[in-house]
Amino acid sequence: MNLIDTHFHLDFYQDHKRWYEYINQHKQYTLCVTNSPGVYYSCKRIYPETKYLKFALGYNPKNVNSERFDKRLFNHLLGETKYIGEVGLDFTGKLKDKQKEQVQIFDYICAAVSNCQILSIHSNHAEKTVLEILMHNRVKKAIMHWYSGDLQTLNELIRNGYYFSINSNMINSPKGQVIIRTIPMDKILIESDGPFTKIYSKRYDPSKLQNTYRQLGEFLKCERIEAMIWNNFNSLLS
Repeated sequence: MNLIDTHFHLDFYQDHKRWYEYINQHKQYTLCVTNSPGVYYSCKRIYPETKYLKFALGYNPKNVNSERFDKRLFNHLLGETKYIGEVGLDFTGKLKDKQKEQVQIFDYICAAVSNCQILSIHSNHAEKTVLEILMHNRVKKAIMHWYSGDLQTLNELIRNGYYFSINSNMINSPKGQVIIRTIPMDKILIESDGPFTKIYSKRYDPSKLQNTYRQLGEFLKCERIEAMIWNNFNSLLS
């Protein structure tokens, strides 16, 4: 089974050309999320999408204090991709002061996407509000990226059929381990969130994706982890 990474930041690597080529050469299905419509636009014009590498149209809520949401460009690009991300809400630190603006943007994005588009969602200290917006807009396909919220909201997200992408930092965290054990096996996907994670004390790069699979397989005691992730992602696509 080909390996799958559902949340990766290609543009944050200085040697991004090297990793673009590596991903394609090793046939690792990789979803490269972006932090703004402008970044998505630039990535698409630098690198052609392939069978193995796709770009997601995003607006990271962490950008709310530094970059306005370009609604016009987002609308212009929305029809050319099946993937939306990184999007969501973040109510931590200085971002607390922009909760209302974040909610308006995320609600707008969720209202604009179609039922066939898949969202990769950031939800730091805003999990319940994220769930409410997803349900209000009847979003069908979403992956909760690096979920770290409470178990009650987690169970509500599970009941609504959403998926969860797991990275190496979560596997090595006591809270992350509790969350992973709560998620049904058929709703688990793998992400790297590279370059913002470490694996075996080293910064993640695409040559280490197999290690993330190995860690999760050992934690879940799942000998066929590649097949499980493959089947889960294909269920989401269908």
